[in-house]
Amino acid sequence: MLPFQKQPKIFAAFKAGYDTVSKHLYLVLFPIILDLFLLFGVRITIVDLMQNAIQRFVLPPSATADLVASWETLKIQSVEFFRYFSLTAFLRSFPVGIPSLFSFTAFERNPLGEYQFIQLQQPGSVFLVILGLSLIGLVFAYFLYRLIARATSTQSVSVESILEPRSLLSWVLIPIVSIIFTLLVIFPAMLLISLIGALLPIFTSIGYFFLTIAIITLITPVLFTPHLIFLEKMTFAQALLTSFRTVRMTNAKSTTFLFLAILVSYLTNMLWRIPPDDSWMLLVSVFGHALISIIILAASFHFIIDARNSVREFTENLMSETDLA
Repeated sequence: MLPFQKQPKIFAAFKAGYDTVSKHLYLVLFPIILDLFLLFGVRITIVDLMQNAIQRFVLPPSATADLVASWETLKIQSVEFFRYFSLTAFLRSFPVGIPSLFSFTAFERNPLGEYQFIQLQQPGSVFLVILGLSLIGLVFAYFLYRLIARATSTQSVSVESILEPRSLLSWVLIPIVSIIFTLLVIFPAMLLISLIGALLPIFTSIGYFFLTIAIITLITPVLFTPHLIFLEKMTFAQALLTSFRTVRMTNAKSTTFLFLAILVSYLTNMLWRIPPDDSWMLLVSVFGHALISIIILAASFHFIIDARNSVREFTENLMSETDLA
């Protein structure tokens, strides 16, 4: 691990992120356009499909009265949520995507009044729509990250084409590997905890607590993988390993930076969601969220650039001292 005083500067990264966005205001158009579409655009819903699926699930005869009452409440809440939830939310692709304030908000109305709804009835159609919207969101997020890399990097990123096949392939691998990791690690772990919890109820809370800690421990070191794909023209595997090593060597500052970034984003999102669904003040929320989100994202690029420079300098000095010895 690098000495604390030689690790990247957290507040310098946030200041640099602000300076970058102030000089490249077009970057905030990505989240603004997405949120405006989610606020005023057509809504693609699956309420009938979900209602049928929920109704088919029947509790066993041995279920207690409290369990039955809880299930009935959950059914009502679920149906109400999916009545207004729109599949267009998947334009905010995961785990990398354009920041969005309204991505999973089930709007009942908007400042213009009533929505136009499109109801999907077939599971196949739902899957294709989710896949298509996720791919569209992923492509636009690719352009956003690449433009931010251009704006923050001092290297030759700025003179390259905006679309580069090698980096696009690495970009697409991020959600694919994330899905595989979820299916092979997270879901089985959750199933195991649930099975053991059925025999030992106290184990459920403990198990999920340690699972959460394990996931955070595994994911935090690789959060800069998307940045390095563009900044240093790395493949997905190279960016993943480099992000892991860099964060491990700057663990104190990297963890603090990520914590502050998530905290600021969470607290400001609470502020932006204060206006009701039909208030025109939501337009102020859209702009405010876009500005803060892109500043934080740009700051993360500056932070990893500083971190990589610190690691290189430390490694070179260490090698020089070894040669002299």
